[in-house]
Amino acid sequence: MLVQLGGNRWLDASFVDNAICRSCPVPLQPGIRLIIRISQNSSLLIDAVVRLLAYGNQLAERGVLVTIDFEGGLEKTMGYLDRVGFFDHLDDRVTVLPARPEVSGALMFGGGNDGLVEIGAVRSGIDRLPLLDRLVEAVRISCSGRSDFAAFEDAMSTILSELIDNVYEHGGASATGHAALQRYSGSKSVRVVVSDDGDGLMQTIRPALGRRDPRFISLGDADLLIEMFRDGLSRIDDRKRGNGLKGCAAKAIRFNAKLEVRLASQRVSLVPVDGSYGNAYTTTGLMPLKGTHIAFVLPLV
Repeated sequence: MLVQLGGNRWLDASFVDNAICRSCPVPLQPGIRLIIRISQNSSLLIDAVVRLLAYGNQLAERGVLVTIDFEGGLEKTMGYLDRVGFFDHLDDRVTVLPARPEVSGALMFGGGNDGLVEIGAVRSGIDRLPLLDRLVEAVRISCSGRSDFAAFEDAMSTILSELIDNVYEHGGASATGHAALQRYSGSKSVRVVVSDDGDGLMQTIRPALGRRDPRFISLGDADLLIEMFRDGLSRIDDRKRGNGLKGCAAKAIRFNAKLEVRLASQRVSLVPVDGSYGNAYTTTGLMPLKGTHIAFVLPLV
């Protein structure tokens, strides 16, 4: 099976989701060969890179024979993925054409661009603070021109900390997460992504919510997610705890940040309108992915 990623445009995570969904039956069975071909005119945003990483790793884990084909080299596109650390975190069972880089660009040049935080791992046994500090520092530098900089910096620090903590809280002991950031001067925005392959936000929160209020059992994942962001639902029945996601949403809304959450087979895009996430757009029937995958688009001004 062949998935073609390309087009004379920037590709985001939703583009990767939709391209794979169009080209592949759901789910792919072990032993099936899948080629993801990245065409010469492709430009991948950082959330697209991390989403592609999630697909490659999880499909390989399921026994799908995954090949990522850069159409003969594609020095620019392949070089960018190398620079942000994509190949450092890609499962060894995934074939890369024409070949994986011999030396990691992320290891050689990591930290040399104040508008980029290369893909970093988040999992049990790895100290979260160095990666979190790098993300916060990149936001600080990128958004220093905002008139509300001090409040913005504080809000983003809280959001980033909460999202990374959620990998541990909702992912499970064996979960591996990845986080990255990229500044885009052309669109005057910063993209932040935190992705994991754990148990998933809905899978961990729904049973406890159902015991507290049976109406939550019948809610679909997307509707339950929206309730969580709007009302601060938690598996912890304690007003002082568990409202981190609502707090993230409130802070993101205040600074007009767009939010996208990829669940098991759905994607929810939340767009701030008049001080709330009033517009929620849901895409269903996507290729199943474990875990929770969250991306923010933060305005620079």
